[in-house]
Amino acid sequence: MATQGNQNNQQAGDSKQNKGQTGFSVDPDLLKQIKEAMALPIPGKDEYWRIEKVINPTNEKRILGIFKRKTLSLDEINDLRKSAVQSPGNTRTRINKLKKQFPSNPTLYMLSAICTNGMLLNSSNQKEVFRGLKMSAKEAAMSLVSNGISVYNCENFFRIYFTMVDRFKRQQVRTYEKVAADHRLEKYKQKLVIAMRVCDQLNSDKSRVFNVLNHMKKKLKSSLYAAYFSFNMIRDAAKYIEMGKPKEKMPMGTASEVIAFVYALSVAFARIPFLSTLVDEILEFLPDANKPLLLRKISIRSVRNFASFRIAAIEGDRETMAKLGKLIFKENLTGVQKLEGQSLYQGYETDPFFNIAYVAEMTVGIYKSGDHTKIIDTALHAVESVIKRDMSKNHIFTDAANNHTHKLSLLKEGKAEEV
Repeated sequence: MATQGNQNNQQAGDSKQNKGQTGFSVDPDLLKQIKEAMALPIPGKDEYWRIEKVINPTNEKRILGIFKRKTLSLDEINDLRKSAVQSPGNTRTRINKLKKQFPSNPTLYMLSAICTNGMLLNSSNQKEVFRGLKMSAKEAAMSLVSNGISVYNCENFFRIYFTMVDRFKRQQVRTYEKVAADHRLEKYKQKLVIAMRVCDQLNSDKSRVFNVLNHMKKKLKSSLYAAYFSFNMIRDAAKYIEMGKPKEKMPMGTASEVIAFVYALSVAFARIPFLSTLVDEILEFLPDANKPLLLRKISIRSVRNFASFRIAAIEGDRETMAKLGKLIFKENLTGVQKLEGQSLYQGYETDPFFNIAYVAEMTVGIYKSGDHTKIIDTALHAVESVIKRDMSKNHIFTDAANNHTHKLSLLKEGKAEEV
């Protein structure tokens, strides 16, 4: 991955190369704008989007023989939350000072992101807003990755993230208009078109994510809105499930309820490419030996892999599409086999069956004809099995299974254009 210095060198190289081939050089400012417009929040696209945990320094407990407070009080945090909205500039200054005292506190990073976002609301400087949103989105992500998962933090992260994605699209459109005006910049025009389509894909999950959060806010006590689903809590809840104690009481509900909440949030996280580190962290706490937990893991990983698959499809990366298709198919087939003969009640139980169907429908032309036919046959058997074993209230999975059966049958008959 390129560092900032490497990126600058690359810009100069691109400009020289372009001059040598076409007799003109690209305006360095325009070239910089093009690269910023294409540096989407996806790991691997830009080093900036590699999110790491806040490190807890070894000397945090004691300085000059005086014990430091381990954390901020609840009253202090509540005061900071109010002032972050009312006076973001002054509050951000306070928070920066508190970060030195509590350098591993995830709450401060989220509040800093909220302040930065608030300070941008009245700015007319488009570049300042765009770069500020990138900074606040990264800070908010660092809070979540650093053991800062709460509904309050998640709601603020997603609000900032999707505002930033919207700004990315605006930046792309402005840049495209400049590039499209000069036929000599055709290669950049095509790259921008792809980047804009990827940006639209990132934004397409917005309603799903906020639907999850709104549902959780109805289920969770309002007093727990800002409370953390700590990594230790997630680990303990998974252990209770594994021990056959799903009703064990925990600070955020029963063990079963904690896992249900964390699963819903993890599915939302899996839709955001640069939260991949956080998703991996949570998945580590869910043991494969327990069937319900394994099925949730498969479901979460599949959401993430499908998101990557769609981006690869937009970029025309057939090799990545083929690899991801095989990975999703194989993992979900394992889930289907784990549920052999079992009645189906929950969404995470039917996900493996439907995911296999999605692979068959989305990989037309990716694999050899014979290999794809085998995938279609497996998918047909899977969705037909859902129809027979759907024991949900009002058989809510049957309609989806029938829809997949229709599409898969058309594919098997060689009528892909009708799907």
